[in-house]
Amino acid sequence: MIGWRRRRSSRDDHDPDPAPSPGGAASPAGAASPGGAAIDEHVNRADGGPEAERVRPRSKRRRPAPPLEEITIHEIADPRHWHLVTRGLSELHGTRGDDPETSGWGFELTLRVEGDERPLWAADLLTSLAAYVWTSGHPFADGHNLDLRGPIRLDVDTDITAAMIVEDPVLGSMEGPLGTVQFLQVVGLTAGELELCRAWTTEGVRELLARSDPLLVTQLNRTAVDEDPRWAEEISRRRTEEGSSLHELRVATLQLYEQRNRGTVAEMGAGAASALGPALRRELLAPGAVFSVLGDDCQLRFVGADAARWVWAGSALELAVPMGAVGELAALFDGRTGWRSLPAWPGLTFRVVD
Repeated sequence: MIGWRRRRSSRDDHDPDPAPSPGGAASPAGAASPGGAAIDEHVNRADGGPEAERVRPRSKRRRPAPPLEEITIHEIADPRHWHLVTRGLSELHGTRGDDPETSGWGFELTLRVEGDERPLWAADLLTSLAAYVWTSGHPFADGHNLDLRGPIRLDVDTDITAAMIVEDPVLGSMEGPLGTVQFLQVVGLTAGELELCRAWTTEGVRELLARSDPLLVTQLNRTAVDEDPRWAEEISRRRTEEGSSLHELRVATLQLYEQRNRGTVAEMGAGAASALGPALRRELLAPGAVFSVLGDDCQLRFVGADAARWVWAGSALELAVPMGAVGELAALFDGRTGWRSLPAWPGLTFRVVD
């Protein structure tokens, strides 16, 4: 779960297309590098020609360089939509890192979105996601999902407030001159669909979306799959048969520490907390059931038990949770910020931060 922030985007956040060369063709910076040229060839072949626009994210204050070198925006005719592809998460200029077979982080981000105007807001979104990868050290992977903590497009009234990460259904992966690059597509979800990913599976939600939209184009005003009567019976049946695939949360914001007058503190971001409450209700159904929250260097484990207790050993804090206390404990994690505790676990305080 991530806690990155976005600004409202504008053309001033991006450099325009580079000036044409004397021969009339653009000379983008990415094409001058071996990695960038290979991505250009791969994307242009798949999308039927050169991009409609190429933008270069500018550096923000206090950041020495933007997280991406370029983002291309292709206009696709059938079905009509815009296809954005980043340059800069994979290695563009020369191999760095311990794995010569993987280019940089091993992936670039893509996004397909409806609309009449060129979606510079979507370029801003991809830049923010790339910045999260660079600053946190947490790469995305096929099957991940995330709470955007607000509408995917900040200046529009939309229920799309979350996203899943899947392999781009057209671009897939490529073997470039500097290693393998996978193209991971950001697909907009509603809050209900995000919870369905957690309560069931991300793959199940992706499958239902793809039945009517194989390219998984983000549409800001579509009907959510969990509200579509066509899928209600199938979702109910498959949730019962297949259960949930979510048995742990990976949370970059998790911290465990001691604080005067507070005792032991378990801290996490509001986005992670909003996912944890429903997960505890869903997963702690019997003694011995376990649900874990995994941070960068610590973990928080909830274990169904007969009596309440907690212990902090090394990098792990474990809570024994009686079945009768699951609901009260889960209610602490609803996404609201602040300090909270329960008498059942004296000396332990939870903190949720923005």
